[in-house]
Amino acid sequence: MRIRRTGAVTGALLTVLLTATGCAPSEAGSGGKKKTEGRPASAAPVRKGPGGNGGLLMGARWMVQWVTVGGRDISAPPHAASWMAFDYDGTVKGNDGCAPFHRSASMADSVLAVGGDRAQATEDGGCPAKNRAFAERLREVFDGPLTIAQRHDDLTMDLKNQEGDYVAVKLQQPEGFYGRRWQLPRLIVGDTYSPDLPKSTYFVFHADGTVSGNLGCNDFTGQAVFEGDTLTMHQPTRTTDRTCSQDVMDSEEGLLTMKRNPRTFTYRVTHDSLTAYDESDGAPLTFGYEFRALPG
Repeated sequence: MRIRRTGAVTGALLTVLLTATGCAPSEAGSGGKKKTEGRPASAAPVRKGPGGNGGLLMGARWMVQWVTVGGRDISAPPHAASWMAFDYDGTVKGNDGCAPFHRSASMADSVLAVGGDRAQATEDGGCPAKNRAFAERLREVFDGPLTIAQRHDDLTMDLKNQEGDYVAVKLQQPEGFYGRRWQLPRLIVGDTYSPDLPKSTYFVFHADGTVSGNLGCNDFTGQAVFEGDTLTMHQPTRTTDRTCSQDVMDSEEGLLTMKRNPRTFTYRVTHDSLTAYDESDGAPLTFGYEFRALPG
């Protein structure tokens, strides 16, 4: 468990571990004007879906964790290579670990009926044998009527067929993930946190692999590519030239400076939080972002 030690992380430690300096929030902009905290992007039109567990599946992307056949668990390929996303047009798309698929998906609050053609394994030898074996099992189970049940919470679901076999899935990207404002209150530094960042610091990730937002004073843009369970971030670039208080400018400069460019993180989400961390340097040099979704 990470332990928060307020004020225990010095600027020097942040410089060594992050090549970044976290600073306390300040809302004073140039000319002494108060900066406005980033407001959430306009909410997308509400799309009607079923209630219950079926409604939780809709609009989100889920990674396949394993398939259970005859009481035996078969693990999915690593790095979330197998995934599925349910849309409001009555379809489900994804990848079985070897090949993409796009099928019909009629959903109620606790029942999912999957139909249409199933994806076929690649025949060119490009997919490892272990992945092909898993994909075949997944296709067998992920078909016809399935009962939707929560495993532990609304982040984990089991899709069970009439024989008692099931597909275990976990939330990978919640509905509205792209285009939403993700506030960045602080950074993860080793086993603790940086000082609080300015409240106006937020990122907006886009489905085309770009990211934009505000660094506390100035707006920025950059590249941010989500693939499987990883996020690859490129060093951002300012798109405005405003001047704020020195502590905010120092904090902003830290966010503009990356130890490696690009830098790859492993990420995890809930419905309203996103954590991305890089442990490639080993403990205690873990570095990461801890985002919180702004309401929208």
